Amino acid sequence: MAIAVFTASATTNDNNSHQTNQQRIDQLFDIFNEGEESDLKKLATYLAELEDLIPEEDTKQRALLIPLQCWYHPSETSEEFKQAIKHAEDLMKLHEKSHPSALHADLLLCRASHYQYSGNPQQAKLDYDAAIQEAYQIENLRLIADGRSMRGAMLSYEGDYTGALEDLIPAQSMYEQLKLDYWARVNLSEIANSFRRFGDPQMALNYQQKLEQAYLENNQELDAIDVNTQIAYSYEELGNNEMALERFQKSYHFWQEQDKPIPAAGAAVDIAGIQLKLGQVDAAIETLNEAEKTITKEFDGLFSFMKLFRAQAALLKQKPNEALDYVQEAESSFYVSNNERGLSQVFTLRNEIFLFLEDYQSAHSALTDYLTLHHKLDQKSLTSRNSEMRARFNTDKIESENQTLQALQRIKEQELKALEKNKELQQVIIFLVAIILLIMTLYAAKQVKRKQLFKSLALTDELTQLANRRHTYNLAKSYIEQARKDNTSFSLISFDADHFKKVNDTLGHDIGDKVLVQLAEESRKLMRKSDTVGRVGGEEFLILLPGANEQQAQEIAERLVSKIANADWQEIAPELKQTISAGVSQFANDSHLEALLLRVDNALYQAKSAGRNCVKTV
Repeated sequence: MAIAVFTASATTNDNNSHQTNQQRIDQLFDIFNEGEESDLKKLATYLAELEDLIPEEDTKQRALLIPLQCWYHPSETSEEFKQAIKHAEDLMKLHEKSHPSALHADLLLCRASHYQYSGNPQQAKLDYDAAIQEAYQIENLRLIADGRSMRGAMLSYEGDYTGALEDLIPAQSMYEQLKLDYWARVNLSEIANSFRRFGDPQMALNYQQKLEQAYLENNQELDAIDVNTQIAYSYEELGNNEMALERFQKSYHFWQEQDKPIPAAGAAVDIAGIQLKLGQVDAAIETLNEAEKTITKEFDGLFSFMKLFRAQAALLKQKPNEALDYVQEAESSFYVSNNERGLSQVFTLRNEIFLFLEDYQSAHSALTDYLTLHHKLDQKSLTSRNSEMRARFNTDKIESENQTLQALQRIKEQELKALEKNKELQQVIIFLVAIILLIMTLYAAKQVKRKQLFKSLALTDELTQLANRRHTYNLAKSYIEQARKDNTSFSLISFDADHFKKVNDTLGHDIGDKVLVQLAEESRKLMRKSDTVGRVGGEEFLILLPGANEQQAQEIAERLVSKIANADWQEIAPELKQTISAGVSQFANDSHLEALLLRVDNALYQAKSAGRNCVKTV
């Protein structure tokens, strides 16, 4: 009897101990999942505790532990990054039979992150793509959000704002639906960075200041300091260099106190860039000397800007040959990280160095490289703005897709529980899945119609309902190919509104929008059915005239200028008088679109220089 009582008591104690352990395991997993804890030493302690608490035979919870072992592998030095990538690969080989699975997709994301921050963005991109595809395959909303957020952040840094926004905006919707507040804030920070990078630092600053306040209120000091650095970049782009310097110095002192030499050196590079803008050349050189003790070529993002600022400082010190050596190192490193924004600064600086050396041929070559890249970046920026609008139009679709994924995830969880409790419930689950498939079929039919609408929106300027820049240029390329093939004529008319900024400044943007709408309407009425009028900029329009020669295009342009000048603008605003200037050019057999656009822009410039309200031909 005594033995029985002892055995019962021991069993009760074991059960209580197991329950307590499981509660602690759940608590630790929640800490990692929510992301609020930023102290890496604490997280390492928690990870070790999890490894001790989870029994080896508990394969389900061990599978949740494996990605954490990958993500929190030490990765600060170049050697540690190599070891972290090797560790990720070992884990993937060990568990490759589970593919496709949440475990395999998570390990892919982990390896992608290590590749990205060790300076191998091409391999990181391949891993991100594969992980996201696998996450969609298994319908795991959390991993889809993580993958698209991380890939979007990398694309934004590289200057691909189209891809960045198309990833970051859906990821934001997913995080908000999953109620993952911390990760939603991290993702929102990347959206703010993208706004800053493609030229809207004020909007970025608005996001960043709210994020910083939220992080400080939640005692997330590490995240707050990261946002502080982004705020500094926004101030820099707004021309407030004093505030930018103050913010960068705050980040620098924080990382020094945390004994983190690499982030501290990165902040030092940023400080040096601002010191150069403020004319503090000697201070900038001293700051760069300090950073150079830590930053090596492996950290290509920091290394490239460090060498760029070295080159700027050398030129300011009238040491052009030394500046050329530095700028060459910067260029090589920018190519490694695929940073086109950095390369544009390299080409500009090289042009200035060669001008200083009076080597005008080399200066012209550098300027040509800059203009080519600048045109490419300009197209990317405009495409990104169109992508942002398209992504906003797709909000309902994204939310619908996310809700469908969540519904399918819940059904899968219910299915597993039902199978564990009673095999007889399988028929019920099959019936439920059939209903979902029917709903998805109906949903897919609706989506076909909606995609047609989205396609139209992607090709049309929202304000004027004309063809947008991308669609206009694509049509122009096809007309050029047709003209070359059939040996026929093809001409362009480029026109814009005279003194349009004055209209916006004095009468307001609402009146300005109405002026643009009337310009679009008047020009469209005057054209043939085969012609295309497109809006390619703020107040800039391009008319495609297939089959028209230069003289015919000149006559059409003159009629258009006259029609606009004599139009009744009083309905829009009293005493408003609007005119346009126009340039005309004809396609030559040895020309491509870029050459034709250059000529027609030159013609428009001549019309402006001639007093506006006229037509010039080149």
